Amino acid sequence: MDRRDLLKSGGLAALGLSALGGPGPVAAAPACTPFAPPRELTERLRAAAARPVLRTDRLGSDPVIIASIDVLRRDGQYFIRVRDRDGAEGWTLTNSEQFPAMYPLIGLKLAPVFVGRDARDLEALQAEAYLYDSNYKWQGLALWSCMARLELALLDLLGKRTGLPINRLLGDPVRSSTGVYFANGDRARSAEWVVERLQRDVARSGAKAVKFKLGARMAETEASTARDRKLIPLMRQAFGPDMVLYADANGSFGVDSAITMGRLLEEHDYGFFEEPVRWDHLAETKQVADALTIPIAGGEQDPSLWSLEWQLASGAIRIVQPDLIYFGGLIRSLRVARMAEVLGRKCVPHISGRGLGSLYVTHFASLLPNTTDYQEYKGDPDPVPYEVTGKGGRFVAVDGRLPVPTAPGLGITFDPDYLTSLEPVPA
Repeated sequence: MDRRDLLKSGGLAALGLSALGGPGPVAAAPACTPFAPPRELTERLRAAAARPVLRTDRLGSDPVIIASIDVLRRDGQYFIRVRDRDGAEGWTLTNSEQFPAMYPLIGLKLAPVFVGRDARDLEALQAEAYLYDSNYKWQGLALWSCMARLELALLDLLGKRTGLPINRLLGDPVRSSTGVYFANGDRARSAEWVVERLQRDVARSGAKAVKFKLGARMAETEASTARDRKLIPLMRQAFGPDMVLYADANGSFGVDSAITMGRLLEEHDYGFFEEPVRWDHLAETKQVADALTIPIAGGEQDPSLWSLEWQLASGAIRIVQPDLIYFGGLIRSLRVARMAEVLGRKCVPHISGRGLGSLYVTHFASLLPNTTDYQEYKGDPDPVPYEVTGKGGRFVAVDGRLPVPTAPGLGITFDPDYLTSLEPVPA
């Protein structure tokens, strides 16, 4: 097949997909007709996404000039601290498993745009930083994760300056608490082990929904398939008809096997099927969605606003899951939620458990009219001392729910002595 025939057969170029990097053990999908959203729909989605997010009317009239941006650490835990010229500070904790490989981008790629500028212009500064020094060529998990962490620290600063929680800086909350689904990430364990572990986690948290993994992580094997076929009905049997169940394949399947597994999920009344095929195989994702009635969820890995626009408009996904860190922060993720709302679709953000993920997702979900009853939750895995501001205690689910913080900034207070002990990390 020559290049012209390839372009005709699959429409890969029209979707921005690469013919390189084959799927390995995942079977290739048959060709399908490309979907082009109507121009009127595209204009509506982009207009919704383009509206300002940050409530500058709540930020006061005095400039908040960013004096410094620092990365600090202790015992493998990395923080970002921002200070303004008046000495006020904003803080955020990062994901200790990923951030050590990323933090130089804070000083090299982002700080030159933000230092010396007014934090109230956060959205404009983010747009400028995307173009600065060709940063758009770096876009992906590394750049957007750094942007997200810096955004959170700046929102914490602005919240403390104004006396408002960060969700009130981005809109008007529509709920005072969120339900949680407890997520389990074990694939190497037996079906029985996963069920028992989730039963333990549900007993501790009171969660009314759970999610677990299928496949072999971007691959499928005879062993993983046998486990999946056992685990799907076993979960329903173990938890009963009232528990909400979700399944996440992390792109493990080809189209045919994804459809087969999806029908098994439908048979046992699952709520959504996450990333059934590779996350960037957009046409294949749509093929799976068109063949099933269970909602397809996705978006965790995707750094592109326009890719998520296409997936929503085409019906490839019915539940969009921007990762609040990987995608660049709460502001950018709210743009995705707005597009989903135009289409009557749900936004259920993805988040890592580490780095205060549940805290951030609770702020975010409080603003969404178009989300589900349950948000991702993995407990409280961060080994750093903090407490909920004004209330004490850790930020953990009780009776299956997390309260939306109402104290200024992030709504938590790190132990001052612990913060004093942090050491600066050279850029």
